[in-house]
Amino acid sequence: MTKDNLWRRHFKPRLESVGLGWVNFQVMRKTHSCMGNQEDIDPQVRAEQMGHSVDVNQNVYTRSSMNKRIQAVNTIEKALVM
Repeated sequence: MTKDNLWRRHFKPRLESVGLGWVNFQVMRKTHSCMGNQEDIDPQVRAEQMGHSVDVNQNVYTRSSMNKRIQAVNTIEKALVM
């Protein structure tokens, strides 16, 4: 089995059935990394699962969640008001 065959025959049909036909392999990798970060999975474990260094995993694939971004803005806002 090749990765393209696996994607076409198994992943793509399941994604399409739930309305996510636009998702590609890169989106799945970023989602895996971001959700792992959100769930406090060790960065080294995430990097090893994805075959990258921690630096690449954190700086290329992982994005902070909207909730974390909002918390950061609220924290800074509170500090400025005091």
